[in-house]
Amino acid sequence: MSNIKMKLCVLRGDMSSDKTSEQYPEEPVCTNCIAAEQAKREDSLIVSVGVSVTDETATCTFCDCGFKD
Repeated sequence: MSNIKMKLCVLRGDMSSDKTSEQYPEEPVCTNCIAAEQAKREDSLIVSVGVSVTDETATCTFCDCGFKD
């Protein structure tokens, strides 16, 4: 396994949707993209950062990197 670490994050999604799961989807995001998004402060698409992702097939929602990169 590489040094890529990912967390399950709640993101801002389709706010016009009636479904909460589409308004605030939970997606894997790598720690590099988390840091970049958090630097945007109010403009960040990340609402909250959750638990570590252990699924080795997961890819980052923002940059498409994965555990095997």
